[in-house]
Amino acid sequence: MKVSKDTLWKSIIESLIDDFLWYFFPAYADQIDFERGIEFLDTELQKLIPDNPGKKRHADKLIKVWFKNGQEAWFLIHVEIQGYQDHLIGLRMFECIYRIRDKFQRPVTGLAIYTDWDRTYHVKEFKDVFLGSEVSYKFNTYVLRDHSPAELANDPNPFAAVMEAAWQHLDKPKNDQSLRALKLDLIQRLKARNIPKNKISLIIDFIKYFAPFTNPEIKANFEQDLIDLSKTGIPMGLREAILEDVKKQGIEQGIEQGLEIGIEQGIEQGVEIGEAKRDEELLNHAVPEMLQLGLDAEKIAMILTLPLDAVQAAIDEFLSRA
Repeated sequence: MKVSKDTLWKSIIESLIDDFLWYFFPAYADQIDFERGIEFLDTELQKLIPDNPGKKRHADKLIKVWFKNGQEAWFLIHVEIQGYQDHLIGLRMFECIYRIRDKFQRPVTGLAIYTDWDRTYHVKEFKDVFLGSEVSYKFNTYVLRDHSPAELANDPNPFAAVMEAAWQHLDKPKNDQSLRALKLDLIQRLKARNIPKNKISLIIDFIKYFAPFTNPEIKANFEQDLIDLSKTGIPMGLREAILEDVKKQGIEQGIEQGLEIGIEQGIEQGVEIGEAKRDEELLNHAVPEMLQLGLDAEKIAMILTLPLDAVQAAIDEFLSRA
């Protein structure tokens, strides 16, 4: 299953927002009152800057924080998706900023993250000069190619691991077998980082879906690799962790607004369900999802602790509808 890059970027930024701000704004992060919370203003941003009707090749986030002195501050985050060069990026950053300031009258700082090779489009400012008038806007930038995988691997910030994972596309292996080895190496080395397990599971999902496989057999082998690795101390990915919670506690955490990868029709966060309801949800949603990942009925039944005949029936029903 292919997951859009903008969805992955938006999700990982929101999930690791504290680490994100410490990584990209180290000079200012100590002024932020993290205990007061962080607000995501994507709905407001969408109203001001509607998506281009063409193919979307970027991800935008608008974040509101409070400084310890009580001042409110907004961060406009823009991620240029790899393989795409936009000569209007400076203008778009400027338009976003002035529309936000005009509408909400709040101070805003901008950050553009460039994840491609072409420096021609890695602009840091927008300037417009006409008949003696001049408008200039400078914004923060981060160029992935300027930060090697070795540098990122030695950075203790969890978001550095995310940026290292983004090299999967910047310097993508020539074949799926090499990509599989790269993903497994990234995941294995996460064990050596002093990162909380719940954050590791989120980063594993980012690694898993960021650069999709084209070969179904290698993809299935990689899925089995993840199952085997989870038995040796590496935390499961976000979806697998949710399934485990369902099995053990009868509670599904849900994936708010989805990564387009999980159990998209799962139960809302924190809703208690009985065993019968739990089995029904797993059979209707988790079983088809895991089947498409290349797992057979026996493995699915074992992972979900469901009767094999019930799993096989769910698979037969799903295939009849396909």
